[in-house]
Amino acid sequence: MPIELHCDHCGKLVRAPDDAGGKRGVCPSCHQSVYIPTPSEQLEPLTIEPVDKNAERERQRLLRESHDLVNRVLHEREAPGDAQRGRSSAPSAPSAPARTPGGPAPTPGAAPPPPVDVRKLIIQYARAMADGELAVADRLAQHIRRDMKKAEDVMQEITLDELPPAEIANVPRPVLVGFFKTLRGG
Repeated sequence: MPIELHCDHCGKLVRAPDDAGGKRGVCPSCHQSVYIPTPSEQLEPLTIEPVDKNAERERQRLLRESHDLVNRVLHEREAPGDAQRGRSSAPSAPSAPARTPGGPAPTPGAAPPPPVDVRKLIIQYARAMADGELAVADRLAQHIRRDMKKAEDVMQEITLDELPPAEIANVPRPVLVGFFKTLRGG
């Protein structure tokens, strides 16, 4: 008994021989390539094993641990080209106490506010966006935008890294790029 299907392009009825199932053919009407499905009688049932939740949790833990270790090693040493471009992995000393927007002016001789870890904030922002926690992401974005120059460098670095940070390793790169565009545009 021939396999009957409708062409995806022109909608005409197409009849194909039984042995053509699972292959591609040409529609006799519009001459476009058409996939010919395998008849259900010819399909073998696929047995699926249950997911071992403990093994999956352990795999995720090991993956996060591996990413953390790689990130730590990569960021502990200075990249060869950074010194030439004027960037250093060592924290730079603040030139003058900065005034936080909406906050009181710093007192002369007082300790400067603790430095903000923009990289950590950006990773938290991407994680919040991926988890759909938009209010949290919005608050983080406000903090990140205070130092957009540094944030741009960090976003560029995260986007170009072969191994993304463990916290956002499961976020596809194009989605991450979209999150960063949103952060820039807000």
